[in-house]
Amino acid sequence: MNMTETVLESGLILKLEGELMGGEETKSFQERIYEAIREGKTHVVVDMSGVKWMNSSGLGTLMAGLTTLRSSDGDLKLACLSDRVRRPIEITKLNRVLQIYDSVDAAINSFNEEG
Repeated sequence: MNMTETVLESGLILKLEGELMGGEETKSFQERIYEAIREGKTHVVVDMSGVKWMNSSGLGTLMAGLTTLRSSDGDLKLACLSDRVRRPIEITKLNRVLQIYDSVDAAINSFNEEG
């Protein structure tokens, strides 16, 4: 998994590419979430347009990021999911917890609408 970022005023866009399989490769994602909180950037959009596959461990990584951010009065939102990546989220009913948007802009705007 590769990760690139775009820094926003109150948050980040983290673009993930490859396979989100959990384990050692997702350590950089978790570390970046903690660093973002220390920087006061608690609104995180994860651009999943480059993710080809995600297993349950990858889903756990996203949930850990969500929990960490919400415990710091922030949030994590997902954008640009393929059907193949969206399906495990829907099957596990985690789409009731994870907010999913069709575009990065829509996810960013949702933070603005919340205040």
